[in-house]
Amino acid sequence: MSLNWVMLGPQPHTFVPLANERTLYTSPGRTTFALSGGVGNNSFKFASPAGVVIITNQRVLYLPTTRTPEFESFSAPILHLQDSRVSAPFFGANYWTCNVQPVASGNIPPCNTAIELKLVFKDAGAFDFSTTFERVKERVAQAVENSGSTGSGAEVHLEDLPAYEDPPPPIDGATTAAAPPNEAPPGYEPPGYEEVQRESVERAAAAREVDGEDFGRKA
Repeated sequence: MSLNWVMLGPQPHTFVPLANERTLYTSPGRTTFALSGGVGNNSFKFASPAGVVIITNQRVLYLPTTRTPEFESFSAPILHLQDSRVSAPFFGANYWTCNVQPVASGNIPPCNTAIELKLVFKDAGAFDFSTTFERVKERVAQAVENSGSTGSGAEVHLEDLPAYEDPPPPIDGATTAAAPPNEAPPGYEPPGYEEVQRESVERAAAAREVDGEDFGRKA
């Protein structure tokens, strides 16, 4: 995790990506940010009332709409964000929180307590963000484990991530429809087909004769 280390682009809410970095999610522009830690005189807090949070295949970024000398950007490797959870209060916007593990020389004050990150999604998007983050985190962790990396995930390319597969839907025996029977190959006729067809023709002819006789009597 680091502050003011993102190379920003010329337009608001843009940044210069790292090598092999791809954006996977971008929030609406009124997402608020708060990073806090420490206690008493050693406490600190960095906040922004509006900005965008971005998930890439390597990190999570926050770019405030209005920059200040103290806070221009935030970034953290995917695996440095732990114990994440999304909350939906009765009043107010949904928000997402997690504990953050700082990186060396990341411009974060020394802290002996947990550092908490809180993102408030005023224009919705909290659950989409959480779902995307958890999927990417799982895939990055698998890729790091398979590659024997140090664990930051910064060197994992998108192509190296294991493919995500949705879990199979639950099977409900009470509502599951019976599988359709196998279709017969073209030109196949079951045993006795010709006899059944002949009987059907004879029954149809007899029915027409009966209808004709009834019509004659009525006339």
